[in-house]
Amino acid sequence: MKKLTKEEVLSIEPILYNKARDIDVAIYNALSDEMSKEFVLDSLMLYMNKDGGIGGGLEIDNYNPNSSVYQCYEALRILDALGFDSTYKNELYTHITNKIGNYLYNRCDIKEGLWNPTTKTNEEFAHSEVFNYKENFSKFFGVHPTAAILGFTFTLFPASKAYYKKALKQVGYIFSYIEEKNDWTEYDYISFNSLLGSLKKANLFPEEQIQLEKAILKHLEKDIENLSRELPYILTHVKVEGLLKEALDKTLDELVDGRASHGLWEHKKGWGSNRYPEADSAMLKWLGAETVWTLYLLDAYGRIEK
Repeated sequence: MKKLTKEEVLSIEPILYNKARDIDVAIYNALSDEMSKEFVLDSLMLYMNKDGGIGGGLEIDNYNPNSSVYQCYEALRILDALGFDSTYKNELYTHITNKIGNYLYNRCDIKEGLWNPTTKTNEEFAHSEVFNYKENFSKFFGVHPTAAILGFTFTLFPASKAYYKKALKQVGYIFSYIEEKNDWTEYDYISFNSLLGSLKKANLFPEEQIQLEKAILKHLEKDIENLSRELPYILTHVKVEGLLKEALDKTLDELVDGRASHGLWEHKKGWGSNRYPEADSAMLKWLGAETVWTLYLLDAYGRIEK
């Protein structure tokens, strides 16, 4: 089992500070320093719009300044990863989560239990092909990021909030998709894994937790070769053993060794076209973000020496 040494982490820091966006530096510092978590909140405010949603390129591959469901997912994902939860007492945290909750649950349309992660205004700004506006979005994104967002609602919002109660009703659609969907997209795995982690954390729907974990493992039996590189991202809350654990360990070993010669990890997915010159600047921004989230994953799997 390969691990990142303390010395290697220290060598990464100065390069990361020089290359990364402010939000990514804030996230990195907050991963190891509880006192730094408030700086993440300050950074997220820079991406919040008047309608309460998140925009402005928090998701690096979408330069749309307007709010969208996917950008809100990114903000909630960051808060969850850093250990924020409904018990966190901070006015700015309450303000951010309330605004995002109001945007999602009161301003965004829901189609068959799902939010559309893309928005029509994406077409007015530079973005990767992933974020082209899609009317029939579920064919590409599946249940993502709706399933993940509902899970975050259970962990980040107090149970007394209207958003929480709405999420309790909406998650029924997601549970029905677990059985109904025969072919899962990569995004399905990401969102179902995230939801599973949130349900475990919130101690909700124990029977559905078992059903969901079994479904993830069942679908991976046929998808493992196509998703081998993605395994660390889609199994953070799933108990694995046997051949799947071997495949996961192999990918984690490769991830430990995967830094580029400049010292950081590079984003492996491009924009899928040459339509926008901003694709090049996005890849530079990804150096910091990819490195931060890789370090987060390696730590989660015990691959960083203590």
